[in-house]
Amino acid sequence: LRLGLAYDITQIIEFFQECKPHTVGEIAEHMALAQSTVSEHLRILRTANILRTEDDGPRTWHCLNRSVLKRFARDTEAATVRIDR
Repeated sequence: LRLGLAYDITQIIEFFQECKPHTVGEIAEHMALAQSTVSEHLRILRTANILRTEDDGPRTWHCLNRSVLKRFARDTEAATVRIDR
């Protein structure tokens, strides 16, 4: 179950590489997953501050929080360098 969750979340993050916001429906359709499954994955990403959301009337747009991802990549690289020494 956890591997499936990690795979789905990785696929969602890759889907956002276009640099444009998406709705749950768009993501669910692209990934062939139930909207409820995608909503749960997006909730996890929002909790980790990896995802930003913006309400626009009946729609909610989801977008990657790129500054957090860049900081994570930088910190991970720095930790890897320390381990390799």
